[in-house]
Formats: sequence, C-alpha cells, structure tokens
Amino acid sequence: MSSIKEITEKFEVTRATLHNWKTTKPKLYNYLLNFDEKYEKYREVNIFLDTYIKTADTKIFDFKEIEYIFDLELHPKTVPEIQDIQLIYINTSAKTAKENTKFTLDIYKKLESLNLIEKYIFCDILSVLPPKVKAKKEEKKELLTHYFKEFLIKKI
Repeated sequence: MSSIKEITEKFEVTRATLHNWKTTKPKLYNYLLNFDEKYEKYREVNIFLDTYIKTADTKIFDFKEIEYIFDLELHPKTVPEIQDIQLIYINTSAKTAKENTKFTLDIYKKLESLNLIEKYIFCDILSVLPPKVKAKKEEKKELLTHYFKEFLIKKI
C-alpha cells in the first residue's frame, strides 16, 4: 500500500485533491493506494507467462505460416476472442485464401492446438506489432522471427 506522500509525488496531485477523492471518488482513491500492489502482481504474471512460453512446446509454426497470420491483421482482445483465435483466423483467411486450403487448414489446426495461455501470448505478440510493418522484406522477417521465436520451428 502506498503512502499519501508517495501518491502525491508519483501522480502529481495535491493532498487536498487526494483527500477530496477519498469521499467523492472512493474507487479511484483505493486504486491509487493499492497501485504498487497491482503493478507488482501484473509484473509477476508477465514473468510467469515469459517463463511458461520459453519452456512450453509451442514451436509448431514455420515462418510462412507466421507471416501469413500476421498479414491477416488479426487483433483479438477479449478472452472469448483469444480462445477462438482459430475461428477468427479461418473466417478472415476464407475471404483471402481460395486456392491453398491445405495451408490454411494446417494453420487452423495449429492455432486450435494451442492452449489458452499460449493463445493469449500469441495474440499479445500480434497486438504489440504494428499491423503494417513498413520494412523491407528482410527486416520484416527479422522482426517476426524475433517476436515469434517461441512459436517458430527453427528451420527458416
């Protein structure tokens, strides 16, 4: 729990404002009091996720598949969307891929095989990268390889 002094310094609010919020905006006031605890918990969860993905057996995609998924600009944000990333993928890819159904369905199966944590991490990476990477082909390859390294089969 943060002290009043720490809150006033960190968020640049006066003591009077903070005391006013105690009665007028109690949720905000309590949030500010417990900000450090929430940040620490968020940090711990991220460390857990990083450790998990480094030890999980998720190296199932080749580079062309990752690039194809990335180029579809999928951006699931909610838990139900992340859970059903394979359905979002197949609906989006159906509009663009008419000729290579085996390739498209193989990616669908791989996305479906990921558990919820792996899907969350995969979608989080998709959301971090800018949708249209304005880079040369080699730079794009380097960028995608770096961010999706835990999902990529080593051969490129």
